[in-house]
This record gives sequence, structure tokens and C-alpha cells, in this order.
Amino acid sequence: MSATWTPVEEELNRARDAGRTVRFWLRDDDAIGVTEPLERLRDLCAAAGMPVLLAVIPALAEVALGPWIEANPSFTPCQHGYSHTNHAGAGARACELGGGRPQATVLDELVRGRRRLQALFGRRLADILVPPWNRIDPALIPCLPALGFGALSTFGPPLPMAGWGRRLDCDLDIINWRGGRVGRSFDDLCGKLAPFVGLSRETSPPIGILTHHLAHDARAWAALGEMLERLRTHPAADFADAATYLGLTALRQSRPATA
Repeated sequence: MSATWTPVEEELNRARDAGRTVRFWLRDDDAIGVTEPLERLRDLCAAAGMPVLLAVIPALAEVALGPWIEANPSFTPCQHGYSHTNHAGAGARACELGGGRPQATVLDELVRGRRRLQALFGRRLADILVPPWNRIDPALIPCLPALGFGALSTFGPPLPMAGWGRRLDCDLDIINWRGGRVGRSFDDLCGKLAPFVGLSRETSPPIGILTHHLAHDARAWAALGEMLERLRTHPAADFADAATYLGLTALRQSRPATA
């Protein structure tokens, strides 16, 4: 047993002893086509019994993703912005859904993107919006329901929701982007995971794991696989898809995009 896993296991044991479960879900970003890394993610998550919320870039999505999603029901597709293009000014943090552009322009792209994904995935498309770089101009959020979105998923500190919508945010990114875009080690993931497990044991928010299959190196794959396997074998750990945790009864029934 890894010493770094011990704090995670202890928190899970406390949940088990209290008759509680700690809930986990996984979101994978930047999907564009049926690639070897995507199928590797499928096989790894299938072995652990972990469903996947797959954030697909509409403007870059390949037609082959449609039948692939149909053949892999543990994957739920959702919209990942429009083209994953940075429109922020020089020196500003990357942002597609905002960046100083006119609101109407951004909303029109979201509508076009949603229609494209509806054509690819039909009723399998979730009404969750995942902003590229996990950033969105807060002024756009009140406009999202009219476009057919019922939930928002980002990473890190919650964004203001202006009294609308459901949130399901990720907590643990398996890639260290600032440290060179490299996979985090299993020990690193354990150190970050233990506090979230303790918090979830007390307050029950689901813990979101964030992956980017196209950017994984060997360490990222190894750490993700070991973490999921250890969680899978603990009786207090529960895996489910985004639809279950959001409580959207019609999540898989995509609502039409409107201008």
C-alpha cells in the first residue's frame, strides 16, 4: 500500500464507518475525433466502471464521433464551447466565451455549435456547457437557458450563476499545466485528493476528476489508472455519471438550440 494513499483510504474508511459514500465522476475535455487516446480512456474507465462526461469541441468534431458515442453508452457527450479559440487580449488569461467580444457573437457560436452536436449525437447530447479553459463571461450565463443549456461545468472556484442553473465542477486535474503540461504522479494526486474526500465525507458534494485524453503522457495514464482502481475497490467510493449527480431527469434528452 502506498503511504501517500493512506490519507485517502482513511477518509474513505471514515465514510464507510459512518454509513456514507463518497461520490466521484469524471469529465474529459477537448474531444474532436475517435483517436487511440480516446479509446484508451474508454478501456481504462470501463475497467474501473467509471462513466465519462465527454466535452466535445463542436467546430472540430469529426462525424465518426457520432457512431462511436452510440456504441459507448458510458460516455455522455456535452458541448465544449465552439472552436476552442482564444479571444482574450494580450496578457489576459485564455478565454473563448467572452474575451471582449460582442455577446451576440459568442451566443451565436454557441447556438451553431449546439446544433452541430445535436446532429452528431441526437438525444445522447447532454445540456451541459463546458467553457474552454473553464472560463466564461458571467454576463453570458443568464442567456444560456434560452440556448438549451441546463447546467454548467467548470474547474476551480465557482462562477456567479445569477440565480440560474445547476453546477457540477471538477476538483482534481490529473495534468500539471503550469508545471510543463505533464501528468501528475500518483503520489501528487493522492495529496490533492485526500482533502476533497474529507470534505465530501462531511458535505457530500461529488468529486470531479478532470482529464484531457489527447494531452496525457505516460505518467498521467498510469496515475489515473491506479487512482481509479484503488477507488473502485473501496466500498465507500461511488462512481456515477454527470446526469445522476446533477439530478437532471431529462439530461440525455437534448433540448433544441435557439437563437
